Amino acid sequence: MTETSRPTLRQEMTPLTTGSGRSLWARVDRTYLLRTLVVAFCAALTMSGLTSSWVAGLGLGIGCWPILTEAWEDIRNLRMSMELSMLIAIVAAAAIGELVTSLVITTFVLAAELLEDLSMDRGRDALTDLMSFLPDSVQVRDGDTVTTVPLDQVTPGQLVVVLPGGRIPVDGTVVTGRSTVDQSRITGESLPIEIDAGSEVHSGSINQSGAVEIRAESVGAESSFGRIIEAVRKAQESEPPVQRLADRLAAWLVYLAIGGAALTFLLTHDLTATISVVVVAGACGIAAGTPLAVLAAIARTASGPACFPMRNWR
Repeated sequence: MTETSRPTLRQEMTPLTTGSGRSLWARVDRTYLLRTLVVAFCAALTMSGLTSSWVAGLGLGIGCWPILTEAWEDIRNLRMSMELSMLIAIVAAAAIGELVTSLVITTFVLAAELLEDLSMDRGRDALTDLMSFLPDSVQVRDGDTVTTVPLDQVTPGQLVVVLPGGRIPVDGTVVTGRSTVDQSRITGESLPIEIDAGSEVHSGSINQSGAVEIRAESVGAESSFGRIIEAVRKAQESEPPVQRLADRLAAWLVYLAIGGAALTFLLTHDLTATISVVVVAGACGIAAGTPLAVLAAIARTASGPACFPMRNWR
């Protein structure tokens, strides 16, 4: 890759700089929250018996619209998902007159979508904080002159001066100076590491006790810290194997429920019992819980030490 095309951390960070540090209320999708509360209110009214069935129908219409649109996309792509499995349960419950059950399931789906959005937002903020950890500018020595330049303009081969307490912005080798560095964000090692001339250092470490000069070798997105950021970004954007496994398990469970419902009808000729089988198995916690667990794990990983062997990043 040429120097003119080398990606930088600041370029990578540009689309993600908004939203970090916002309160929980600021993160919530107000429209989705209002929709969830309306459906929950309709469920409470229907359960109390203080209103007619049209309120339940209104609640289902309001709540099921986003579920229906996502489920339709899943049907077109021949894919089982939380929305599709839950929609089957909602329709089945409504078909036997269990409107309260339909509304409760709808509320559960909308709440799960809210939690998923919050988890994604938390992951984006963690990634933004991770990328903003390095300094915006660094000191570079050229002969007897030390100048301050933007980090994005540092190139391999330059001498970078890092003062005590400063964050090491590049991968490289110590040329002069002696110090200890905190590499816990990179390796998870809590104890400081002693460095002197000839020692290798990694971006994202914190210089502690003495000034050092480092010959830059890998900079920006090509550094250890940059590669960790890219790994977290790809984890957020891709579907992990466990998610695909959960989708397959959810599909098998729904197919099993349909088969069980058919068998129930053949044995009992009871339509209510038949559809109840679909309701119980269709409200699939596997499809709902797995994305939330994956997103929460990514956010937690992004906010903690990387704990990756250095050889993977060089």
